[in-house]
Amino acid sequence: MNGPDAARLKTIPNARPHLHTVVEHVLHLPELCPVSRNPAPGSTLTLRYVAGERLLELFSLDSYVDALVGHPVVRDMEFFVQTVAQDAANAAGVEVTATAQVRLNGLRQEQRVLVVAKPEDRETGPR
Repeated sequence: MNGPDAARLKTIPNARPHLHTVVEHVLHLPELCPVSRNPAPGSTLTLRYVAGERLLELFSLDSYVDALVGHPVVRDMEFFVQTVAQDAANAAGVEVTATAQVRLNGLRQEQRVLVVAKPEDRETGPR
């Protein structure tokens, strides 16, 4: 399932695709749920991939995450990380590893969620 705002996730051309380049985006997560007020400040989501022909565009990545604040379908952190990982893999056209380090309000715990997503072929599903 693609996120509802997957079209917002844009890419830019990789100027030197022949160079082995590992990219990590570390996003500082906003409060996504207005009820639980989670994730708590200090929570992050890291997207890691070996660059191919395209790179994830920074500004659209911020806008994409902002569009999921208070979302009626993408409600739990596991589904959130899965959705972002899959949409990022589809956009960049390469395997993406998403790792969330989630601080939680009202609980004596943190949560780590790791998802590996491969680009989906729109007609046949995951490659």
